[in-house]
Amino acid sequence: MNLTGFQPNAARARVLDARMHAELAASLGHLAEVTASADAALALDIEAEASRLSAGRRVPADVFAAYFILTEALIDGDEAAARAALGRIAAAPERPAERTIHRAGAPEDDGLVRTLLARQGGPIKSFAAVTAEEAAAFDTLLKDAFALLSAAAPVLAEELSILLRGVLLARPSDPAVFNFDGASHYQFWGLVMLNPDHMPSTLKLAETLAHEVSHMLLFGMTVDEPLVLNPDEELFASPLREDLRPMDGIFHATYVSARMTMAMTALAACDALTEADRDAARRMAETDRRNFEAGDAVIRDHGRLSATGAEVLDAARDWMERAAAGTALPA
Repeated sequence: MNLTGFQPNAARARVLDARMHAELAASLGHLAEVTASADAALALDIEAEASRLSAGRRVPADVFAAYFILTEALIDGDEAAARAALGRIAAAPERPAERTIHRAGAPEDDGLVRTLLARQGGPIKSFAAVTAEEAAAFDTLLKDAFALLSAAAPVLAEELSILLRGVLLARPSDPAVFNFDGASHYQFWGLVMLNPDHMPSTLKLAETLAHEVSHMLLFGMTVDEPLVLNPDEELFASPLREDLRPMDGIFHATYVSARMTMAMTALAACDALTEADRDAARRMAETDRRNFEAGDAVIRDHGRLSATGAEVLDAARDWMERAAAGTALPA
């Protein structure tokens, strides 16, 4: 199966999800091997979790984050922290079959929120709470956005639905310092964070879903090698951010702009939308196209792509060219 193609593919989404769990199992197995000589009991416990995953266990996003915490604790020789991280992996419930909504401010989601704040490494130090009533309203909006995508781009909607297993609703405590529409993180497979204050309509949410879940798609494509070979110290102008970004960030922004163009182009042609919404979708698609072109120009001038990165971007460029000519395949 071609994992780097631009066209949506539900079967690929399932393969990538299985692959990420298999990689987690293999990585835990490696940790067990290298730990055995120093702490045989801990190694056995790590291996037990690897075996559960290899047997088909599917886990929520914070288990993937706990693996990174476990790895760092073992490198640092911090047995207590390693045991705590492994305990979180072992105690985590099986991932629910249905997509879950989490929210900042909910006691049951406090652990996920604290872990994400600790791992994101950015300027956000805390979140303001999202109420249960807001979360219920957002869940309805999310279902409506997926229904809209399913009407306009059914394969894309199915792919996004398979990859997106959890949503964390959060808003910054001080939006004047830093604000966001949404975010995703490679250490939290299956989860995106969304700011309900910036989702005024199903149309905006549909575009944001195409954006954030496409980051996840890239995470799943790059298990074996990175997208770019530029060092992170090299910074460039980004089409989606005001601050300068490393080339990996430019690549992500460029690719997701193409996927947003795909989603909004499909919505602009969908009879399920009002004429006003179709006009809005056309304008959004044009903005997304310009962002793609801006990012692609930076990559052409400065990017050093891996073989995987070149395949992924060439497929996106090809689709964008065919879309401009009116010959692109439907989503």
